[in-house]
Amino acid sequence: MADDYKKIETNEPRRLGEYLTCSRGSIVMAIKKKLESLERGNNKKGIGEFLLELGIISEEELQNALRHQRADRIRLCPVFSSLTNAELHAIANHFTEVSINSAETFINEGDKDPTLYILVEGELEVFTKDNNGKKVHIAHISPVEPIGEMGYFQDGIRTASVRAVKQSELLRAPYINLTHYFEHVPRVANAFLEVIQRRQENTK
Repeated sequence: MADDYKKIETNEPRRLGEYLTCSRGSIVMAIKKKLESLERGNNKKGIGEFLLELGIISEEELQNALRHQRADRIRLCPVFSSLTNAELHAIANHFTEVSINSAETFINEGDKDPTLYILVEGELEVFTKDNNGKKVHIAHISPVEPIGEMGYFQDGIRTASVRAVKQSELLRAPYINLTHYFEHVPRVANAFLEVIQRRQENTK
């Protein structure tokens, strides 16, 4: 079995602050709040939420920035890279952000979880368990790969587990909201099948 998925060469995702019209000092203040929150063991709140709490931006400004950032991040994923700007902003409405702690397992083999994820930042490990309960490493996932694509054809049943090797940021969307793209948009359908075929070959 291959140790790593093939890494996709692409641009780095842009930070949320690049989509907002606020000063560098304001961003620094929000980052400090974020670091303080991390020290307390809370990593679920993003920079945008701290900017909102500090009264630096409005809820509307935050949501607009998140929508643009989400569309740009989805564009980096090989499955969706062929979509137009309008299509990307439409599909972005179906995705939400999620943070995963280091060493946290968020996909469990055998569970039903009809969800597609895209890794934005961090690193993930795919693994299974043998008959003795011992972990068997399958692969590592790097940005900007999709996760959970195999479950689309398995009624959402997970064929392996996935954990965060380090603090990771992802996007997620229910399969049901992506069916149109996977089954009726040839550019996406072909790219989706190519990812699945490559991973099957890499894990033989």
